[in-house]
Amino acid sequence: MSKSLENQKKALQEKADGLQVRAAEETFAIVLDDRKQVKTVMDHLNKGYNWKTNNAAVLVSLYDQLKKQNKELLSSDAEETVINLRGHELNALYQALLSCEGTGVESARKFIIMLTNIGETVSKAMSKLAELNSEISETHKELAELEEQLNAAEVVEPELETATNETSK
Repeated sequence: MSKSLENQKKALQEKADGLQVRAAEETFAIVLDDRKQVKTVMDHLNKGYNWKTNNAAVLVSLYDQLKKQNKELLSSDAEETVINLRGHELNALYQALLSCEGTGVESARKFIIMLTNIGETVSKAMSKLAELNSEISETHKELAELEEQLNAAEVVEPELETATNETSK
């Protein structure tokens, strides 16, 4: 039984590792109505978002990714405006859209228009990311349960100490 559990553990570990790599490398498509929206999002991140120590690096990564892809879009003939973000960048964008501050009616109007235009596509991408994270979590849960079974199945055989007869020497 222990050998079967070890094989299951190995298979689950390989699955978990594969999912982790997939989560790190997979990109999520953000489909925008036009190229101007990329610049609007960049402006929001640059001027309308208060960053903190714990999200500064990912914010810079997101901004640089948007800048790079915006430049590529401007020089391409693509009819569709699609930005591809990795999971951590997508999450940073989502957080930046949820937690922001501003002043003035026109600034609020510009933000609402941007949010209306990209909110749905960001939500769809976040749902895909959540599904992937859920699959990873479930695999790790199965792995932990299997390790518990393996630990319970380990039988420690007691070592018997035998007394040697000193007189027989």
